[in-house]
Amino acid sequence: MGKWLLVILALAGFLRIVGLNIVPPELFGDEIDVGYQAYSLLHTGQDLYRQILPTYIRSLSEPRAPLLMYATVPTIAAFGNTAWGVRIPSAVWGSLAPIILFLLVYQTTKSKSLSLLSSLSLAFMPWHIYYSRAAFEVVIMLDLLMLGTLLFFKKRFALCLLMFALAMYTYSTAVLFVPLLILALVLLQRRIPRSSDRGMKRQSSDEVRQQKYPDRRVVGYLLSKKIPSFLSILLFVILVAPLAYHIAFGFASSRFNNISLTNDPDETKKMLLLRQQNPTLAGRIFINQYEATFHRFWDNYIRSFSTEFLFVRGDPNSRQSIQVIGQLLPLTFPFMLVGLWWLVSRKQWIWLFWLALAPIPASLTVGGGFHATRLFLMIPPLAVAIGAGIYQFKKSTLVSAAIVFLISIQLVWVGYYYWVYYPRVSQRWWQVGFQNAFAKLSEISTQYSRVFINNTYEPSLIRFLFWTKYSPVAFHRQFTTDQAQKEIAPYYDGFTLDGKYFFGNFTETNWPSHLLPGAVYLVSQRDNIGGGWDWRTSPPDNVQVLFTSTTWDDSPIFYLVTRK
Repeated sequence: MGKWLLVILALAGFLRIVGLNIVPPELFGDEIDVGYQAYSLLHTGQDLYRQILPTYIRSLSEPRAPLLMYATVPTIAAFGNTAWGVRIPSAVWGSLAPIILFLLVYQTTKSKSLSLLSSLSLAFMPWHIYYSRAAFEVVIMLDLLMLGTLLFFKKRFALCLLMFALAMYTYSTAVLFVPLLILALVLLQRRIPRSSDRGMKRQSSDEVRQQKYPDRRVVGYLLSKKIPSFLSILLFVILVAPLAYHIAFGFASSRFNNISLTNDPDETKKMLLLRQQNPTLAGRIFINQYEATFHRFWDNYIRSFSTEFLFVRGDPNSRQSIQVIGQLLPLTFPFMLVGLWWLVSRKQWIWLFWLALAPIPASLTVGGGFHATRLFLMIPPLAVAIGAGIYQFKKSTLVSAAIVFLISIQLVWVGYYYWVYYPRVSQRWWQVGFQNAFAKLSEISTQYSRVFINNTYEPSLIRFLFWTKYSPVAFHRQFTTDQAQKEIAPYYDGFTLDGKYFFGNFTETNWPSHLLPGAVYLVSQRDNIGGGWDWRTSPPDNVQVLFTSTTWDDSPIFYLVTRK
């Protein structure tokens, strides 16, 4: 069995780690933010807003849970500000997920075959592979949740609560899901398989040691406890207290308010319009904020189980799905159905409860029914269901071989599309072009007194900081605002950093005639030039093109230009 687990680990690692700097094609904004926050923590112990060892990160765009940033500090130190430095933590944690799932399934079913099939299902699941190859917080979150559940079954409650507390510091959906999961585990506690005799003997030995050495360190003692205790629960409360404060009263509350169903202005307008059309008592009873919120919640919840999301098209965001299939391999659909029936018939309630609870956090948000990141919690029970479905055909060698062959063919096709075509069709979603442009700008910026950087194609400041390895110490000293100001420079609205770097855009369409001498400009083909005018071959008379950042088909994205 150990050899099989090593094989699964090797396959999972291969699919998640090889070519991380190539596919996906470039670091997108959230990944860049992770990388530079880790770079700042590495060199200063502070985030961008000078919080020392923060329990919640303040980014330029939105507040974020901090655990992934801390996990990225060692790899940024080892690999620098590169795709490898940012993506390795998620890839490594993603590679470990099938092994953790194997241990968890074996703990709940005592079936090695089912555990291996579930583990393989997760190892080859497109949804999990996509996310493990980018710096998504949910990859670490899922491992911590599975570890916490495994430790609960092993009656290591203090360690269990530690894993759950850490999971809540990864991504917002864990904040609601963890209490729901703990409640489900407590309700199902009597159904937990009993420990083996060997495990019982080990427990007795631990208890003897605790009695013999009562003065052992408090933390070690708590982590060794196999029964819930007031102190272990208190430790959990202390760990999550800063997070709860940030969400309830701090700056993190704005993020939750922005995506909440109850704060969707469009839906509120629709509800008020309906109320105006029927201003009666019945209208107030049947058309109100509570009804509208529940209706949208239920719509999101049902959509998360739809074949459109799981098997046909997936998340409409091309960063979170390759669009030609759903989040799962289409051929696994019948096995998922068979596996769910098997889980019901065998009363494997933990996986059924997990699957039922997983969409709830996402369903409470705008667009949550198709949001693969917020629905990432669904992956473990779906992997187990698919594994259980395939497990039902184990007695027929011919059928088993046919299943393996067909799924392998589809997996190879998906892999080919992902490696060959996906980087090309998804390059705008991954914001290709900034890396090369800022690498070149970093080389030549010392030759110019002022640098003007387009800030309308995408917010450019965080990308500039990361790719140029701008000193976090200097940034903390110089940064004042990233809100645009009128006429920060002649014919240019934006903000400045250090009086040399300007982020914004021109206020006139004939901006080439207003270029300042001794300055370099990073301009966007889409926002500043437009159409098919290629400045590489025919720039304006007074413009010198220093560098062009292009797409995969050699179309220009950005130009570095200066006045002739």
